[in-house]
Formats: sequence, structure tokens, C-alpha cells
Amino acid sequence: MRELEWDGALNARDLGGLPATGGTIQYGRVYRSAHPDALTAKGREALLAAGITTVIDLRNAEERLAVQAIDGITIHHQPVEDQSDEAFMAKWGERLSSPAYYNAVLHRWPGMITAVFARLADAPPGGVLIHCRAGCDRTGMIVSMLLALAGTPVADILDDYELALRTYAESADDRPLPGQTLDQHCAQACAELIGFLGSIDIPGYLTSSGLTFEQLARLRDRLVSENLA
Repeated sequence: MRELEWDGALNARDLGGLPATGGTIQYGRVYRSAHPDALTAKGREALLAAGITTVIDLRNAEERLAVQAIDGITIHHQPVEDQSDEAFMAKWGERLSSPAYYNAVLHRWPGMITAVFARLADAPPGGVLIHCRAGCDRTGMIVSMLLALAGTPVADILDDYELALRTYAESADDRPLPGQTLDQHCAQACAELIGFLGSIDIPGYLTSSGLTFEQLARLRDRLVSENLA
């Protein structure tokens, strides 16, 4: 039930059904995908039928040349990194498809990261779609943090992340690093994600970077509350 077929979009998935503290994440609240720029008319209809009212686009400006406007959906451009930062790119530019760089992003741009969670917390009723280019690592970083806030077990967070890696690799002919098989790439990336999740106090990071406690509570409610006001 989590896998979605939106014609023209890859790696589309509902976070609903994953375990959370006190229950499960509700269906229809938060979705993840690769970029939706190539959605067909049928795909746009499916997006609207899913109840999505808000899209959070994590891509950098130069990746957004074919953004589609969809009536009834508000699109927010919320990049999580600045690739014009030469020092950062010199160190991490070859590791952007890996959780190895997540901590560096959080340290370098706390305001940009927290702004994504503020958009999620303040979104109106309806589904929220989070996406980057491939729907794997920038999306994976935000979604893994969001799931951790909801109390989703690490094993389930890893499964969701690995599913995104494998789905995109198989559907878009995206290859792992030279010399690696897909299995090796996934194993290494999941180990790095475990390290990331174990290294950060996510509520503390977000609230110290500007997210209010009320917004933090709304994030959890969006995911697990039976009734979303």
C-alpha cells in the first residue's frame, strides 16, 4: 500500500503504515519521491487524488528548470545545501549520494534544515510531498529525521531508505560508486545512516536552530494523530 504509481514520477511512496511511538504513521500525511517534473496529466491527477496540498522541493535552484505548477498544490523551494560553498564541496562533493555527509550539512546550514521542518509543521491539512532529484539522500536525510521524531524504529527507517536507493537504481539506471555492487552500496549507506541517527539529538537540534516546541508537536501530530486539524 505504500508504493505509489504516479505516471512520470519515480520512487513515490507514502510513509503511512510505518511503526511509530504509540501506533503507526497515518496514511496520506507525508509522501516521498524523486522529482515530479515529468509527471504526465495522469500522474498529476494521481498526485491530487492522494490529497497532496503541499510540495517541499529540496533541490538546488539550477535543478528546478522544469518545475510544473499544479492547481491546488503549493510548492515550496527549500534547498538543504549550498553547492556554491567551495570549501564544503571540495570536501563532500563526491559523497553527496551518501549519509556520510548528513552531519556536515546539519552543521553547516542549520537554518536551511530547520526551515524544511517548519514548512512541514506549518503546512495546511492535506498531504505533504518531500522530494529532491532522485528521492534518496536529501529526501532520505529529512525523512529519516522525521521518522526518528515519530519514534519509528531504526530498522524500519533503514528499510525505507534502502528501498529508495534500490528503487531509484533499478528504475533510473542510477549506478553505485565505481567498484561497488548495489548490495555493497546499500550496506555502506545504511551503516552510515545508522551512524548519523545515533549521533544527533534531533528535537534538540531543531529547537536550538529555531523550530518552536509547538511546531515540533505539530510535526508528530501530522504523522501519527488520527485527526489532522
